[in-house]
Amino acid sequence: MSIALLVLTLGSCAPAQRTSDDEDVYLPDDRAARSTTAPDSLRCTDRATIPQIEHVTNAKWSADSSGLAVSRIVTVPSSVTISGYEEDVRVSVLNLATGAMRELGQGSRPEWSASGMYLSYWREDGYLYVDQGGTTVAKIETSDPEVRWKGDGLYFWYDDEIRVWHDGAVDTVTHVDPGLIPRYPRDDAYFSADAERFTVTRYSLDGSAERYLGDTSTGQMTLLEEPGITYTEWAPKGQTLLVRSNDRILLRDPAGTDRAAPLSAFAGPVHGWTADGRLLVGAVSATVPGGNVFDRLPVWDPDDEGDRAIATLPNLLGMRSFSPDGRWFDGVSRTGNYGTELELFRCGVAGGQGVDLRADPASRSRLARIASDPRQFVRPVAGAISQFLQGNHTGIDIAAPVGSLIVAADAGVVDAVGWVQVGGRRVCVQHQSEIESCYYHTSAALVSIGDHVARGQPIALIGMTGATTGPHVHWEVKREGRIVDPLGL
Repeated sequence: MSIALLVLTLGSCAPAQRTSDDEDVYLPDDRAARSTTAPDSLRCTDRATIPQIEHVTNAKWSADSSGLAVSRIVTVPSSVTISGYEEDVRVSVLNLATGAMRELGQGSRPEWSASGMYLSYWREDGYLYVDQGGTTVAKIETSDPEVRWKGDGLYFWYDDEIRVWHDGAVDTVTHVDPGLIPRYPRDDAYFSADAERFTVTRYSLDGSAERYLGDTSTGQMTLLEEPGITYTEWAPKGQTLLVRSNDRILLRDPAGTDRAAPLSAFAGPVHGWTADGRLLVGAVSATVPGGNVFDRLPVWDPDDEGDRAIATLPNLLGMRSFSPDGRWFDGVSRTGNYGTELELFRCGVAGGQGVDLRADPASRSRLARIASDPRQFVRPVAGAISQFLQGNHTGIDIAAPVGSLIVAADAGVVDAVGWVQVGGRRVCVQHQSEIESCYYHTSAALVSIGDHVARGQPIALIGMTGATTGPHVHWEVKREGRIVDPLGL
């Protein structure tokens, strides 16, 4: 029975026709009986059959790639919102081999320990919870929701202390300078993949920010003095730090060596990571519905100029990621203008194998549902609405992890990119009928003024710039200069 279920999970491969400019990309009518090319570890083109998990905002892999902890939206009635409902985020665990789901309840930001024994997540009550096989084994007070597991030790912040939880005991690792304590949600702090180092970013309402690199064992922090930084992110392995500005990217290794390149040198501005920690930079097609186009993102490895690897990935939304073993690529696709579902694609597929997207019934069905919706706007983020347009609030707040893709709600022309008071870094798009949509609190713009964008095209990354209550986008829409509700467009 387990073997049969695993076969169903892995799905099937379908060959397709070869294009003239790329011998590894296939389209519908070349029906070769078998592939003549070797498997490509970065070719993720075979959609897996998994249970339908709707309204997904984020997913985190277990270290052995056998399970996914999924954050998903559940709609609940509300008497205090203008909509009559609220969107609650809950955590579920998917066992890949069996397809079984286990519910953990309200929460977000799931993270696995290295052994897979523990799963931590953050709840709205301000505590970290640690789950072990369906049992809550710890409730931890912390001053910041971002954590990192090292083995089965959970590293977290408590004011000026870096602490570690292990087997029910909490110990203080070190203290940091009281003047540099990260104050969430005004500041943010992230540990490297191995928890050996960390970053702290302190934002100011004038648009400036101070960014520090720290050593977890000592608490010592040094100023990251690279000019024009808008975004930093740790690689999924080791201690490599990605540093982005509006016009270039930089990788800094543990020794402090920098390798940089202008963004203009790449085919697009969207970045990602391979399972082994190499950087991908390129273009992601419009995510409408998502999972209906395969994009090609080159690996940028400045230490190996001969590395010409290219990842062939579906144009999924959300926090797109490889499993730790590199066998899977996940993200979400749209089931309509606002709804999403988890998607999983198998990697290591040979040329001529994988789903035939031009004849794919799932993609066609989603496109048909989107086309039949009387509304034109799509939800710009795979995230939960945390605040509606009501009272003095001038837009829709959608919460999502830092670095998540923000996409254009509709086609148009970019008419504003830059900093504004309170709203932080923003991107605005001018649409037809004198409608303008703006996206605030972003960390990095992926477009420039004058760019034409399609509905669902990536335009920015989720951040915490300006005055925020946590990572989210403030989605504001005006018609002829007057605020309107984007949910009605």
